Formats: sequence, C-alpha cells, structure tokens
Amino acid sequence: MDKDAAYAEIERNGGATYAKTFAARYPDEPLTPFCHRYLFERAQRDEAEHDAATATHDDERGFALRSLARMEASSHIAQAAASASRDAAAAAHTSARAARRSAFWTMIAALASATGVVVNAALNLGWLEWARHLAR
Repeated sequence: MDKDAAYAEIERNGGATYAKTFAARYPDEPLTPFCHRYLFERAQRDEAEHDAATATHDDERGFALRSLARMEASSHIAQAAASASRDAAAAAHTSARAARRSAFWTMIAALASATGVVVNAALNLGWLEWARHLAR
C-alpha cells in the first residue's frame, strides 16, 4: 500500500477520527503506520495554522495597541492645545481690562488738558476780565 492510497482511504472513512480508531484497534495492519503518519502530519498542519492565526491575531493586537497609543498621544496634544488656548484667552482678557483702564485714564487726561486749553485761551483773550467786569 502506498501513501496516497492510504491517505485516500483514511479521508474516505472519516479522516483523523478514523485514523485514531483504526490505529488503536488494529496495531498490526499495514494501514496503521500510515494512520500514525497521517495523524502526525495533520497535527503539524493544525499547529502551523494555529501559529499563523495566532501571529495574525498578535499582529492585529499590536496594531490595535499602536493605534491606541497614537490616539492617547493625540488626546494629550489636544488637551495641551486646549490648555494653551485657555491661557491665551485669560491673557487676552487681562490685556483687554488693562487697555480699558488705560483708555479711561487717557480720556480723563484729555478732558483735563482740554479744560486747561480753554482756561488758557480765556485768560489770553481777556474773557475772564470781561466776565469779571460783567459780574461787578
């Protein structure tokens, strides 16, 4: 009996289950060594497929972990940008308050200066003398 014919008979009769049962019941039959070899090759093939599936799973898991790490880094960057924006808004608010105070005091100084100009013009034009003369 050759290997191909033995494997074909094993496959026809149920595959691995048949090979296990046949090898256990008939240890002296000529098909028994082929059953053992079939089971050994099948175990190796199953293990290789399992390893490939595990490697694929590990690759996917690694990709997922790297993706998660990138998302976390992006989140930290976004939080830092939001914090910087908050700080900039607070600085702008403080600057705006200082500018309002400065504008107010500039307006007071301009009014005082305008009052001084009017009083100086009145003195130079003699309006105060004329007003004093009318008041007598």
